Amino acid sequence: MKILFFCTAHNSLSQRLFLVLSRNHSISIEYALCAEKMIEAADLAKPHLIICPFLTSAVPQQVYETYLTLIVHPGPPGDAGPSALDWMLMGDDGTEADSQRLLRDNRFNPVGRSHWAVTVLQAIAEFDKGPVWAFDQFPVNINDTRVSKSSLYRGPVTHAAVAAILAAIQRIEAAASLASKPCGAPLSPPLTPRLDSIGSAVTANISPGLSADRAFAELSVTTSEPFLGGNTHYRPLLKASERHFDIRKHTASAISRRIRSADSQPGCLSNLFGPKLYLYGGIIENPTLLSSKQGHIVPGSIIAVRNEAVCVATCDNKGIWITHVRQVKAKTDVTLWPKVPAAPGLEKLGISTGSPSSWFHPLLLQTQSEEWAKSYHDTFREIWVDFVTDGQQRFAYLYFDFYNGAMSTEQCRRMVRCLEYISSTANGRDKGLPLAAVVLMGGGSYFSNGIHLNVIDSAADPALESWYNINAIDDVVEKLLLDLPACGITTIAAIRGNCAAGGVALAAACDVVLAGQHVVLNPAYRSLGLSGSEFHSVSYRGRCGTKGAEMALRTMTPLSADDARGIGIVDYVLDVAPESLNAAVQAHVENLFARGDKLGPTPWAKTGAWKRNVDTSPAGLALARTAELGQMSMDFWSARSERYHSRRRSFVRKVKPSSTPLRFATHRREEGMMDDEEQDTFDSVEWFAEKSMQSLKRNLSDRAVRSIKDFFRGCDNYERRNVDSSMGRDDEKFGAGATVFGCYYNN
Repeated sequence: MKILFFCTAHNSLSQRLFLVLSRNHSISIEYALCAEKMIEAADLAKPHLIICPFLTSAVPQQVYETYLTLIVHPGPPGDAGPSALDWMLMGDDGTEADSQRLLRDNRFNPVGRSHWAVTVLQAIAEFDKGPVWAFDQFPVNINDTRVSKSSLYRGPVTHAAVAAILAAIQRIEAAASLASKPCGAPLSPPLTPRLDSIGSAVTANISPGLSADRAFAELSVTTSEPFLGGNTHYRPLLKASERHFDIRKHTASAISRRIRSADSQPGCLSNLFGPKLYLYGGIIENPTLLSSKQGHIVPGSIIAVRNEAVCVATCDNKGIWITHVRQVKAKTDVTLWPKVPAAPGLEKLGISTGSPSSWFHPLLLQTQSEEWAKSYHDTFREIWVDFVTDGQQRFAYLYFDFYNGAMSTEQCRRMVRCLEYISSTANGRDKGLPLAAVVLMGGGSYFSNGIHLNVIDSAADPALESWYNINAIDDVVEKLLLDLPACGITTIAAIRGNCAAGGVALAAACDVVLAGQHVVLNPAYRSLGLSGSEFHSVSYRGRCGTKGAEMALRTMTPLSADDARGIGIVDYVLDVAPESLNAAVQAHVENLFARGDKLGPTPWAKTGAWKRNVDTSPAGLALARTAELGQMSMDFWSARSERYHSRRRSFVRKVKPSSTPLRFATHRREEGMMDDEEQDTFDSVEWFAEKSMQSLKRNLSDRAVRSIKDFFRGCDNYERRNVDSSMGRDDEKFGAGATVFGCYYNN
């Protein structure tokens, strides 16, 4: 089947759907930049079906009346509106039908709903009101501070959307098949059709006129149950001002829900620190850690700073962690401001986060072992280590849960310190057992996405900060390739969440890479204008071969875990549900080290085998790092840096693209057509230098022409026709009284 995606952006959900559906269907993607572009794309693609996984604008009537168009709505049947997840996380349980009364009287339920859902419905004139083709539901706990709008979207919402879309396509195919049968055949397709193949006669019958069975809106796909989360309503856009909280009145839980409901866009608008800022985070601090000797704490006081996040006292004697802030876009600002870690972001605005003597010391970790220990109470923590024993040896599970998977210079340096601490325990003097392996767990939503583009973009010198950041993440990878192996420690990466760019190379540097079957990987850096580092020239070539490594870096489309295993980046795919992944990782690791016969751990023979194909000696790694950083220095400072700096800024500040890349919009690609990033000239410093020179010449030429024209405007006795003829502009008239050499004033 030919399927066309309409997407506001090709995000985590649309990428996952693309990978799943591409197994059996032909998929093309169009950014929903305007109605005209969408109509044009549909005319070019002539799809059997249109799917809108992530769409914030309306589908043109001309499209949905011609092609059956499915909308993926992150809410259950009957729910409607652009802020479905936001309302639910705020505590809207459906008992109050009037949204304005719900806000005005603060009738949010602090417990919230037990379940939420994703609905696949047909596009019609009214938003979210079309026939339902499928829905799936999942349990939700709005008071789990690990659950934010973005984490929910990347996790349960994406998994439910995949299940619902697959069911919807099956049902549409079944309905089309029935429609092609002679009159008198039953018209209602079964809830779970089984079709081995779909012929052209069936696809030809896929149209907006197909009828969805009413049961599709009543029973969920995976459980065949009605929606368990309560009543549903239309809810309007939840504005930033409607999430505002009063630190003197709202509890930590209420504040946490409001902040997490706005993550990662638009953020929770608040004047907590004085000027209005968008706030992110919302993790609650355990009140038992607050020192009783301090007496009454004024709500709004900063009581701790950890890992560049700030903890603010609340009225119920708890704390709320603000991890990131973003300035509000003023009318004069062309683009959005970057989102940056809270403490340095506030300091940059002249808002003091206090001195160490004014912080609550009980919240600050003191010893090295405590600094990296797993926390057993509610608090904010980015990096921690969980040591696990199997009776004969120890394993260190290293978690690094960085916001959106981005690793700043400071975060990378903390990672290095943590790895050094882990290395110091290798001989077992602390725990009595030798340390067999370090397992990199990353975060639940993201494993890692490489360097921190928002911090870089906010720096006074983005090029220099880029250099510091790439060197810092290289230091992390060097620990994995040199220091830990020197201590006899095996390295394992467990990719539990999506992963991109330097994050994929970070994982690939390990001896073994495990991945959940649901994760999406994007190993290429090119779309951002970077050549990349993190020793990928060693790990990718060792794992994938020279051609495979080049393909991984040049093919700028997402990979599934199975795709990544096929080319060698991933060693094992764990085909379990996301909620079972942690246990599956631990079981797999322990099985790898299980004692075999007299020869030892028999499954272990292939561990790190990829290193035999490349030079991982200190000298070999130093040479690889130097070569990679040589390319990165050109990305930051040469004429070629135009590609990185402009793309980074557009990405960070959410600049709307002007077109859909051809690698996604295959319906627009004709023979010989390529995206800029797909061409060899994209790597050429000389090409960018020539391009810059030509642009400069054009600008200088234009200025020269204007200068000559402005000069003669001031000369009353000049024969106008001579100048006009020399400029090729016979019909242009110069204005009287122009300033001589006016170009110096008017440009």
